[in-house]
Amino acid sequence: RGGKPEPRQERTEALRNGRVQPTHPPSSVSKSKMVKQLVIGSRAGGLNLARRTTARCGAGVARRQATKCGDTQVIMTLVNGAVLFLGRTAFMPAIRNNTAAQGLPLQNDQTYVDAGDDRAVEANVFETRDPAGFTLIDTMAWGSLGHVLGFAVLAAKNANDLGVVVSPHW
Repeated sequence: RGGKPEPRQERTEALRNGRVQPTHPPSSVSKSKMVKQLVIGSRAGGLNLARRTTARCGAGVARRQATKCGDTQVIMTLVNGAVLFLGRTAFMPAIRNNTAAQGLPLQNDQTYVDAGDDRAVEANVFETRDPAGFTLIDTMAWGSLGHVLGFAVLAAKNANDLGVVVSPHW
């Protein structure tokens, strides 16, 4: 038989070559309720097109199966975690000490609170129970910095994957 391979054999060869990732529908959902989506992921070998199967459960709520974690998720998680850790343990004590050493602003050798300005009292709206005094605003600021650095790492990685030299060669 020198003709076209059977569909099952063709699918098996595609799975072996890494062109298609397997999909496994949940056993509780019939195949007529399955919705197939095309997923584009970033891999070192270029664009990877895979099929992900999503089951429709009940009143139009989609339930997804677990998939492998890609490079993008790992890089962003590690960079954000590292920046938040450094911000809380290394930089925040130095920032707090610097602010305490500067003191409050003075007007006629009195602080604003001592001069009778009751609106100068610092609000405790974003205060948390963190022992280091890491507030919601600090978390958002350091998380934003982590995202900026993570995007820079991803841009450098993708440029390197495309053959663009991004690191200086002195």
